Amino acid sequence: MDMLDMALNIAKDIEKSVKPLIGWEKSNEVVKIGADGTPTKRIDLIAENVAINSIEKVCSAILISEEIGFKKIGKNKPEYVIVLDPVDGTYNSLKDIPFYSAAVAIGRIDKFADNFEEMLKNLKMSDLEVGVVRNIATGDTYYAEKGKGAYLLKKGEKKSISISNSSNLKDSSIGLFAHDISLDTLKFIKDRRFRRIRLFGSIALEMCYVAKGALDAFINVNETTRLCDIAAGYVIIKEAGGIVTDKNGQEVNLDLDVNSKVSVICSNEILHKKLVGIFGNRWRIKPTNFGIISRIDNEESIAVALDVINYLDSKGIKYELDSGTYNALKDRLVKECNVISNIEEISHMISIGGDGTVLRASKMIRGNEIPIICINMGTVGFLTEFSKDEIFSAIDSIICGCYKVEKRTKLMGFAKLSDGNQQILSDSLNEVVITTKNPAKMLHFEVYIDGNLVEDVRADGIIVSTPNGSTAYSLSSGGPIIEPTVEGFVIVPICPFKLSSRPLVVNANSEIKIKLLKKSTYVVIDGNTEFEAKKGDEIVLRKSESNAYFVKGDNFYNKLKKLSLM
Repeated sequence: MDMLDMALNIAKDIEKSVKPLIGWEKSNEVVKIGADGTPTKRIDLIAENVAINSIEKVCSAILISEEIGFKKIGKNKPEYVIVLDPVDGTYNSLKDIPFYSAAVAIGRIDKFADNFEEMLKNLKMSDLEVGVVRNIATGDTYYAEKGKGAYLLKKGEKKSISISNSSNLKDSSIGLFAHDISLDTLKFIKDRRFRRIRLFGSIALEMCYVAKGALDAFINVNETTRLCDIAAGYVIIKEAGGIVTDKNGQEVNLDLDVNSKVSVICSNEILHKKLVGIFGNRWRIKPTNFGIISRIDNEESIAVALDVINYLDSKGIKYELDSGTYNALKDRLVKECNVISNIEEISHMISIGGDGTVLRASKMIRGNEIPIICINMGTVGFLTEFSKDEIFSAIDSIICGCYKVEKRTKLMGFAKLSDGNQQILSDSLNEVVITTKNPAKMLHFEVYIDGNLVEDVRADGIIVSTPNGSTAYSLSSGGPIIEPTVEGFVIVPICPFKLSSRPLVVNANSEIKIKLLKKSTYVVIDGNTEFEAKKGDEIVLRKSESNAYFVKGDNFYNKLKKLSLM
């Protein structure tokens, strides 16, 4: 029996066993916790056992299923690997909502048959050659064989299927998985960037609806989609001419492991680019043009910058230099380089140095959504994600699109001057510091949160820090370390007069107002003096309308560990 007939028979046998269970009160009983960590209902277990019996009659195989995990079936060497979701949409089946399915995907085991561990380590979802999804309620069967197209078998009639050619999200119908729905997805729904959304409750069938063009796309941007949910639909959509990637546009090719999970976007090529731009790594679909900014008072940093330039030249990748870096390198360049004139033409910024260089890069970007690749040439470097030994692999990951971007919160604000005027402040990636002009001269502030007076502070100064800046001046002044992706700010008095004046963490949506009650001060943003504030001036700070973006590298907690060892 060939693989397609085998998969069709397994799905048909599951249908025969499940239909009589609809409405039976014991079908809903939890009988165990499945291999994927979710509760297994009696209906799931019965369907899985039927599938095992069906397989045993025709071959030896390795079965991968949500309920049983991994199981070798048959006495001989396994010929096939079978990925099964016996009932996809269990709740729908129990409530007799006619949208639940049996999903079967099969691939050959040409190698590793004698070594189970090697097989699991080496086989991928792309090795699956057949996918079958049967709507148990209606009998409609979607199927595909690699290289032979995708089909719908409905009431005995076979019909070729293909994805829609919709190119406009506003005209599109989107299938959505809504469990643990993300803020990005909620915003997508709220902004009505589509014509209609459907939530059906069976991922395998929803993928088939994309394959036949009934839905223009299916998305689950949380990394909760499991191998067994999508294996059969993956084969069918690919054969129907569609694209299946994670939210960042990386092709989905999971290990054949029941615990493998991923985010998913399924659609045609045009919609796919738009959906990745909304939910994932939008920079992956933008032409690559690196900006390079280096510390210029350090010979090692300059040498690394030159190595980066030579490496990009060898790859044929475009780049431009900031003016300071260009002036430091111009006598060593083999060929003429462009100086950055329009920051909007830069796709990614490479920062070579320490945290100070990163702050220069952030200021240069001016609120544009340009991810920074931070190369650490100093010690810990909380803003710098990569070591100098990792620089070329980091660049390669950008070129091939295999990377993640982390969004960081910034501060924005203005000064309400005592003469009635206002002064707009530069955005801050790290912190805003209000500090004394004269050493050992105490300042006097009132601190307001959302219009409420929180504290009367006498201190040498006061710091308002982002999570990013919590490991900088704020930390040295006794402030807490905050994980960089946390949405909040910390207010830290510098050498306060009262022991009760402690750091305060506030919500990122709060408005912070600091009123100067006496003496002139400096307002310093990310280490640069912004202006001199006078008695009666008010500094008003809130979450910036723009964010900073960083290509992810070293784990934040690994950096904390390094700090503790210094």
